[in-house]
Amino acid sequence: MNPNLDPQSENVLLDAVLRDEAWQGTKATLKAGALAAFRRRQRLRRLTRTAAAALILCALLAVALWWPRPPAATPSPVVARRDPAPQTAGPVRYLTDEELLALFPKGSCVLAEIDGRKELVFLDPKLERLYLSRVGAAAR
Repeated sequence: MNPNLDPQSENVLLDAVLRDEAWQGTKATLKAGALAAFRRRQRLRRLTRTAAAALILCALLAVALWWPRPPAATPSPVVARRDPAPQTAGPVRYLTDEELLALFPKGSCVLAEIDGRKELVFLDPKLERLYLSRVGAAAR
């Protein structure tokens, strides 16, 4: 074999092969096959995405339909009821001085007359705060 090939003769030979009709036909066939493979792959990807979206949609729909819901509150029928007439209470009963002092611990308070009125005076300020805070909370 001739180790010193002329580069010009190689190019001429290559050009002759590439200009051949058979090569052009082979090239077109390979190109069409490659494009068909790309189109198949693209269709498969599109189909896979559509199937996945449909599957997710079906799963969400199934969860929405079978998810336990709290029972709907049924409105109770309106019943007109007449309250009985308020009974008139008897006369108001007032506590005596002894009864009032008996409500508190012995020796914690005294009744004193201030400006012509009787008032309950606590001897221990802690007890006064304790009992007056209870009265204030009950009055609210």
